[in-house]
Amino acid sequence: MSQQTLSFVQTKPFRHKVTAAWLSLLLGVVGAQHRYLGRRFWYVPLAFTSLAVLGTLVFEQGLDSLFPNLLILPVSAGIIEAVILALRSPEKFDALYNRQSDQHNQHGWPSVLTAVVAAVAFANISLFWLVHIIMAFYRYMGWLDLSVY
Repeated sequence: MSQQTLSFVQTKPFRHKVTAAWLSLLLGVVGAQHRYLGRRFWYVPLAFTSLAVLGTLVFEQGLDSLFPNLLILPVSAGIIEAVILALRSPEKFDALYNRQSDQHNQHGWPSVLTAVVAAVAFANISLFWLVHIIMAFYRYMGWLDLSVY
């Protein structure tokens, strides 16, 4: 009979750089990349987003109120982090998140394409939010009323 030994050594999972970047791009508003990377305080973006959505639902002031406009912060942070994660060198990424692993990330087309998609998404979302904030300011000042002219 062979003896079985129990090992309590916990091995950390291998974390893929491109997966972390896509999680940051698509679900960065709730901090999914922080959870995937095993960071402490991963729940902070989730709490911030939840409070902004709850404030929007409770106060029912529409899209011109403060709460929906606060969502630009976690959305932008997630997209910017997607670019940073995608373009970070594999050696630095592995040194931070895959210290005890024998596998290594590689830098290639998936990383570059992820960074390009994230940059385009950031440009579009930033312009949308900028126009939205300017229009809300114009409505607040009464400059969009036809009776003013």
